[in-house]
Amino acid sequence: MCKSRWEKFGRHPAGRHEYIDVNVNGTRYIIELNLGGEFEIARPTTSYDSLIQIFPRIFVGKPEELKQITRLMCKSMRESMKSKGLKVPPWRRLGYMQAKWFAHYKRTTNDENLAKNASKNVATATKRSVGFEELPAVSFYCRDGFVANSKIGLKVGYLSAAFMQS
Repeated sequence: MCKSRWEKFGRHPAGRHEYIDVNVNGTRYIIELNLGGEFEIARPTTSYDSLIQIFPRIFVGKPEELKQITRLMCKSMRESMKSKGLKVPPWRRLGYMQAKWFAHYKRTTNDENLAKNASKNVATATKRSVGFEELPAVSFYCRDGFVANSKIGLKVGYLSAAFMQS
């Protein structure tokens, strides 16, 4: 898991982004779970919308490929927005979009996550799944999965409570 972070530069605001990268025999691959979503805009033209639709659900590629995609998509985004009479906001410009994957980043690994979980006294599984974060053990206290809802005077599950709030 990579967490990139960058400070404000020029007209581009500061930001953060998380993505996955894998090193295979010295070659870095970037994995983005929703690459098309990173380029979505309000009121796109039909041609720009068709570009977004062809993105795979999960992108796996080399950094050079992602740089080319980012350049092409930012150019198309700019043309789409200008044809609709919209100005391109700073967080949709090439420099900002490339900073998501190519700014300074910190890589976290399973070993670091295990150490953090152990320090918090969270029970973890005995087998380790490579590339995936381990989930904490399920609580045996029935009340842990419920919250009080003052509106109806009942204790309901967290998921139900979330639906009642909206």
